Amino acid sequence: MAANSRDKRMAFQAAEAALRDAENYLGSTQSLPPFDGSETGLVQATVPEADPRWLSLDWSSESRPYSGTLTGVSEQPRYLIEELPPMPMPGGSLQSNIPLTEKGWYRVTALGKGSTTTASVVLQSVYKR
Repeated sequence: MAANSRDKRMAFQAAEAALRDAENYLGSTQSLPPFDGSETGLVQATVPEADPRWLSLDWSSESRPYSGTLTGVSEQPRYLIEELPPMPMPGGSLQSNIPLTEKGWYRVTALGKGSTTTASVVLQSVYKR
């Protein structure tokens, strides 16, 4: 039980590292590329009625790799960034001649593996830019 628990914690930490890596990419990249699938792992979000993209994703070829190197894990973590539709920010003007301020919203899905491939964790976050 202790080994399984350790393996699951490693997978969680690997997924968390990939999540932070993706958020750092979003926060530090001056001009983001288009989220049209032309760059691996950067896509538009699916419509709400469709199955989530990460459920059918080929993680080895359709996601972005973690930029660092983690030791002790069976596979390096990976992540997918989906661009969500823009949403007006609260507190904007209600005057008809002043446009509402919009921010970009991104859903990040990260996959981490433990010391064995049977221990895997998927984490998600939503990032506002």
